[in-house]
Amino acid sequence: MKQKSLIYSSGFVDVIEYPAVIVSSEILAKTLYVYIGDLERSVLMGITPLIKPITLGSTGVVRVIEVLSGKTEYTGKYYTITPLGNRGLLSINVNGLLSNYVSLDDSYLEEEVTSPMPQDAVKPLLNHALLVASKCEEPVLVEGCGFIGIALGLLLREMGVETQLYCESGKRNALIFDLNVASYISNLNKKWRTIVITSLDVASKYKVMRELEYSNLVISALSLTDWMPIKDSFNVKVNVIGRGRISISELESVIMSKSKKVLQILQKALKTIKVSDLEAVKGLLPPRGLGTIIIFD
Repeated sequence: MKQKSLIYSSGFVDVIEYPAVIVSSEILAKTLYVYIGDLERSVLMGITPLIKPITLGSTGVVRVIEVLSGKTEYTGKYYTITPLGNRGLLSINVNGLLSNYVSLDDSYLEEEVTSPMPQDAVKPLLNHALLVASKCEEPVLVEGCGFIGIALGLLLREMGVETQLYCESGKRNALIFDLNVASYISNLNKKWRTIVITSLDVASKYKVMRELEYSNLVISALSLTDWMPIKDSFNVKVNVIGRGRISISELESVIMSKSKKVLQILQKALKTIKVSDLEAVKGLLPPRGLGTIIIFD
């Protein structure tokens, strides 16, 4: 069983074929669908540096074909894959899903799905946005117009929460859905109850956290934010969301009821492309807009 992987290293993307599957964890799975978006774009554009060559592809759907431990209940089942697991972020710290076969730690298995569909590839990100939404108190300013920022903006709008987005880039993503968005910090109100950090743009995050007033700071772990320039005079509650496995039972039912509708809305801006070979994926990089769902033929 040969393995083909799309590897990023030192500014170049190559498809590498191995004579056998490289086993690094207890779960061996076949890749069905992969979503490529903000994390992959940040790597390819040099925003997020890597310390080693890495297989891209941060979230998706797989079928487990073998388990090298006692957890045989996974075998033969389909699972969505979250980028957040015990060994770091997929496609940043550990190898991602752009490979015909993958070896994963079981902490990356999020939900079992009985009849997988391409849109299931983004469900882990939507679940993450749901958990972020549960920590928001209005009025809410969402920093970032990537998938998490847009999904969160749509969720909060469905909930009737007063929300505005701030995006120094990617404003078009918000305008597609008629979301309230600003590109200059001078156009924002100075006082907010909640600020949510979702983007990988260091300059954008710094401006929002440093120049505005707020009491509730919610940070998505997918923003890779490890520096919080909060003024000493502020009394701020900080919530970092998503470091570890997300339990859907933690989400409030009022938010969960909106998720299916938001997923249907998001599908309008997501490209879905079937490929028969990983070489074809090169032309889709870096991903544009809200990203692309790749179907492995």
